[in-house]
Amino acid sequence: MRVRRYMSISVLLAIVPVVLSMTGCWSRKEIEDIGFVLSIGVDHAAEEGEIMITVHIAKPFAISTGVAGAVDEKPFWQVSSTGHTVFEAWRNLRQQSPRRPLLHHSRFIVFGEEFARGGIREAIDFFSREGEVRETNTVVVAKGVKASEVVWNEFELERMPAEGALGIMKIAVQELSTAVMVTLNDFLQILEVEGHEAVASRAELVRRPSFEDPRGELKRETISVSGRETGAAAFKGDKLVGWLDKTQTRGLQWVKGKVRGGIIVIEQLETEDKLASIEILRASSAVIPKIVDGRPFVLIKVGALGNLGETQEYFDPMESQEIWISMERRMAEMIKHEIQAALDIAKYEFNSDIFGFGAEIYRKYPKEWMKLKDRWDEEFRKLDVEIEVETSLRRSGLTRRSIQVVRKEED
Repeated sequence: MRVRRYMSISVLLAIVPVVLSMTGCWSRKEIEDIGFVLSIGVDHAAEEGEIMITVHIAKPFAISTGVAGAVDEKPFWQVSSTGHTVFEAWRNLRQQSPRRPLLHHSRFIVFGEEFARGGIREAIDFFSREGEVRETNTVVVAKGVKASEVVWNEFELERMPAEGALGIMKIAVQELSTAVMVTLNDFLQILEVEGHEAVASRAELVRRPSFEDPRGELKRETISVSGRETGAAAFKGDKLVGWLDKTQTRGLQWVKGKVRGGIIVIEQLETEDKLASIEILRASSAVIPKIVDGRPFVLIKVGALGNLGETQEYFDPMESQEIWISMERRMAEMIKHEIQAALDIAKYEFNSDIFGFGAEIYRKYPKEWMKLKDRWDEEFRKLDVEIEVETSLRRSGLTRRSIQVVRKEED
């Protein structure tokens, strides 16, 4: 009898947690009540001391092509809200949205140039604390315009602007290496690292003539404003200090070991105004800090493998091995040129260590870094940097000669 009583108590104790777990979720959110934000922009508001956020929200009922009339309707909604802080502006957005906006699916956090030059520390604190924000968001700075204008832009071939921007950015980063893609997590970490300044993605607008105001339209006939993802935004601390163009950005990526692809154009040997295109297949790099006579010194080693993709003049690689060697040498010279372009603008215009040389010195020579860190701005500007580039061309691309056009006499 006593055994049965104990068994009954054991069964009861096992059932109670199961029953309690089936009572539902008090904090559940029905999908019909949610507005999924795909990108958010931050600017100064018209009212002094206030912040304006602009969000791009998906319209689920207009995305599905199976709904009658949904194909012609714009599948997103952009709206702005203001407040004294980003958090207040975010909450005030609920006064305009019939659905509760959520940031779980956000892809981009965009800062206007004017706002970024004044410092983004206070604004970015919201994104680091807000539990809805994923740290995989890409940090973007809008060049020459407000973030709201970038959030407003659209793209051909993609119905959702955020998807179009993401597609262009991936191509620029992976296939061209002329842009950077920096996540919120990476950006926040670099802000706290000694001897390393942050960079972010750079977004520009491509304007097309239009006589219509796109706001409030349900159906879009033409796209008047589109976007372009290229180059990078350089920071010093939490403030934007300048821009890197495509060449300078790829120079930065060579140093950081993040070149994934791209085309290098060189002059052909013994030809005037004729060019050859080399495809970047693989690349690697190493940054080696040294202390020489009490002074910091950095050696950059880059290795690259390429493939001949095009020549503008007749070319027979089997004639001489000197042709191969010459093309590899010119490829290395172009890589050095790109790295030097990035070094020059970072050292002499921005005075911002976006390469992380200081962090590398700190990692290898912590005692020496303690003597350097308080004057790193001065030391970085006069830092000696040596660049070594080793290149090779895949021989399979050199086994085929160019087409030799036969000169024919005119009648």
